Amino acid sequence: MAKPYTVTLFVGKSAVIIILLLSYISMAQAENAATKAANQTRSPAAMDGGRPENRPNGWKFKVGVGALYAPIFVGSKDYQIIAFPNVKIDFNDQFFLSVKEGVGYNVVHSNGWRVGPLVKYVFERKEDGSNPFRVAGNKSTALKGLGNVDATIECGGFAEYSYEPFSYKIELRKGIDGHKGMIGEASINYSGAIKRLGPPIVYAFGSRATFTDSEYINAYFGINQPQSVSSGLNRYDAGGGFVSYGIGGFMLIPLYSPVSVSVFGGYDRLGNEVADSPLITQRGSENQFSIGLSVAYKFDL
Repeated sequence: MAKPYTVTLFVGKSAVIIILLLSYISMAQAENAATKAANQTRSPAAMDGGRPENRPNGWKFKVGVGALYAPIFVGSKDYQIIAFPNVKIDFNDQFFLSVKEGVGYNVVHSNGWRVGPLVKYVFERKEDGSNPFRVAGNKSTALKGLGNVDATIECGGFAEYSYEPFSYKIELRKGIDGHKGMIGEASINYSGAIKRLGPPIVYAFGSRATFTDSEYINAYFGINQPQSVSSGLNRYDAGGGFVSYGIGGFMLIPLYSPVSVSVFGGYDRLGNEVADSPLITQRGSENQFSIGLSVAYKFDL
């Protein structure tokens, strides 16, 4: 999935974060659905959100690794394979730290609602196309002449509501440095579990969209006069709007407790303000596909 997401739109380390976040909107929500589906086979206390008696505290960990085949950057017509860490830490179903979801806190976590603050880190964009996570595929030269964009911390919040089998989520964040723009992500997902073949196989699919202001889009797709001279692309001043919108799916397959394999993928279409940029019309594509696989090990402390 190209974002249905993380965030910012560029190559190098930042491309990894963007693609992961855009691709993982469905994946992150499906993992929440996985917990609920698993709870259906547990005790009433667990179904009500109570802590299992054999778990002394609320620390939960997931560690693993994955591979993703996706555009080199959002809007690229060229693809590569990247490796990424699949890590999540959760305490007491309140504090969480995740590659996909960032760092946040569930101020509200009841009656199907999760609401709280959220912080995400966006890596620097480098015009040379370097990417330390790339394992296959060529480097991109599409951003040559457009300059670098500083790394930034994005601060904001999220709200998610689940009413099985559907879940709805929205995030709003503001760049403190770097792009300094506003970015929002919204998604709707349908999730469920297949229980006939042993441990439940959890799945989710749905639609998502990423929208931003003009400051954000111009930071990554706008082209000013010096950039036009350096890159050979025409000048372009964008307004706010959709970065992308699309569909995605996710499936979690238990191997043996506590190891599982996740498969995910999707398609996204770039919004008009992004797709009309000369960077996309001359060097990229408004159609974005991705597919990935990850392995994870879960444990409690």
